[in-house]
Amino acid sequence: MVGPNLEQAAQVIAENVVSAVVRDPASPLRDTPMARDAAVTAIMVALLRIMPTDDSNRLADACNRGLGELAIIGALGPLVEAVDPDDGSVTMRAG
Repeated sequence: MVGPNLEQAAQVIAENVVSAVVRDPASPLRDTPMARDAAVTAIMVALLRIMPTDDSNRLADACNRGLGELAIIGALGPLVEAVDPDDGSVTMRAG
């Protein structure tokens, strides 16, 4: 996902992370669209700070920093273990 449109790549990854977090039954992001939007934005900002990169660990760390920003609103839950830089898919682990 390294290329000229880094913002689009960051958005794909961020949306994949938020989709995975929302699957957690205890996630405060489940029923609040504005919180999901805030989560996508926080993760995108963290990703764009380190992009371009195809290092899965750096991408996962950036996603987790973005998720960490959500601690303010109590969004604790699964963390990103790995990010596939080719398609933006994510692997999650319990937080």
